[in-house]
Formats: sequence, structure tokens, C-alpha cells
Amino acid sequence: MKSSLHKHLLIALLLALPITTFAKSKEKEDSTYCPLHTALEFNLGGGAWKDKYLSYMTYDGVDFSVGVEMMRARKGDSKWVQQHQLRYMYNSGSINISGMGASKVHMFNYTFGYMHHQTVASKLRLYYGFDINALAGVISNAHGGNNPTTYKVNVSAGFTSMAVYDFNLGKRPITARYQMSLPVFAFFNQAKQGYSHDLTSGWHLTTWDGQFNMRNRLLFDIHFNTWALRLGYNNDILTNYATTNYFQYVSHSLVVGFAGDLMRWSENNMNKKIKPALYIY
Repeated sequence: MKSSLHKHLLIALLLALPITTFAKSKEKEDSTYCPLHTALEFNLGGGAWKDKYLSYMTYDGVDFSVGVEMMRARKGDSKWVQQHQLRYMYNSGSINISGMGASKVHMFNYTFGYMHHQTVASKLRLYYGFDINALAGVISNAHGGNNPTTYKVNVSAGFTSMAVYDFNLGKRPITARYQMSLPVFAFFNQAKQGYSHDLTSGWHLTTWDGQFNMRNRLLFDIHFNTWALRLGYNNDILTNYATTNYFQYVSHSLVVGFAGDLMRWSENNMNKKIKPALYIY
């Protein structure tokens, strides 16, 4: 009888253990509030590109883009941060050779990143993880010809890392940040030379032997009470050389924008611990 009773008590304890663990984890999550870090950015600079499907010439011109960035930390004791970036890129260039005209680039770019972070010094934090990038756009040549337009679709996945350092310039707090994204795998469309480009052919799945993409960002967020003025530099490199009809796009631009943490204050959030994704309170 006692043996049976002990067995039932043991089963009850084993069943209750996951429920207790889940309740404690839920309690930790509910005790933290993770604001949404949001930034609106405007980039202006110069870019150069060459697409052998359109022309053997290299075009260069003014590069402009506008984008939104959002970051949020995971609740509880988690050290992981989600990052979302959405941009529209426009570049208008020309080449001064008789018979040649303007070329225009329109691209939409979305990046999802998932990074683990740790504090290595009192004001220095490191983030590292992976990101997935999706790009779609069109490049057109105004001077016409057999191939006046080409479409660009590129989905890539790879590594991303970020270093964040906080310091003061006089009495003004500043958050400095450098982030690099380096895709390893890519699935993209690049038409073969002499073929029509209608997105039904020319697809490639490759690593660095057929593509090399990179993005570098150096940003300074100058804090003013609840918001920050963002100044910095952005560099994009897109290269596809899986076929002899290769494509390359390189841009350098200055960044001006506004950033801040969006908080929804309510009675439930008033007593919670603030857990930011980027800034330190």
C-alpha cells in the first residue's frame, strides 16, 4: 500500500515539475518589458554597377536610399535580439560615350537578423548571429538595345556581427556601432549572355564561388532625451559571377536619420524592468 502511494506521489511530482518550470520562466518573461528600437534612415552617396547582360560598360551615379530599422530583445533572461531592416534603393547613372545613355536601378531590400549579445566591457557590447536577406529590383538602360531591362532577385543567408560602444562627447551621450553582414549562401537570378530575361531561367544556388555580397555600416546615434540623431556611413557590395554574364554593384553613402525606443506605457508595464535591444538606460 505504501509502495503504491509513494509511486503515485512520485508521478505527481514529475508531472508538476514542467508546469512549475514553465510558470517560473513565464514569470521572468512577464517581469521584463522590451521596447521596440526604431529608426528612419536616409542614405545619399555614389554608386557604380556593371551588368554584362545590359552592357559591357560600367555606370556610375548618385545613390539614394530610404530605410527603416527595427530591433527588439527577447523577453526574460534571453540574450538574443531580433533585427528587421527594410530599404528602397535608387541609383541613376550615365556614361559619357557616344551612343550610350542613362541607366537606372530600383531595388527593394529586406533583412532579418537574429543575434546573441554579450557585454565584454562596461560600455562595449558584441552581437553575433545570422541574417537572411531578400532583394528584388530592376535595372534599365534608357538607350534601349536588344536587352534594355534586367530583373534582380537574390535571397541569401550568412553571418552578421555588430560592435556597440557608448561614450560621451562633452555632456552628450553617443552610441557608436559597426555592423557587418556577410552572406554565405545565395539563390539568385542572372540571365546567360544572349538569352532573354523573363525570370523563368538563369537561376543559381551557390556560395562564394558564384557570388560575393557584403554590407558595412558605421553609425553614431547622438542622444537627445527620448530620441537620437543618427549619422553614419553605409557600404553595399553585390556581386554575381556564376556565369560569364556577371553583375556587380557597389555603393558608398552617408547616413542621416532619427532613432529611438518606442515604449507603450500601461499599468502592466510600469513596474517591469526595461530590457532594450541597443541602447543602455
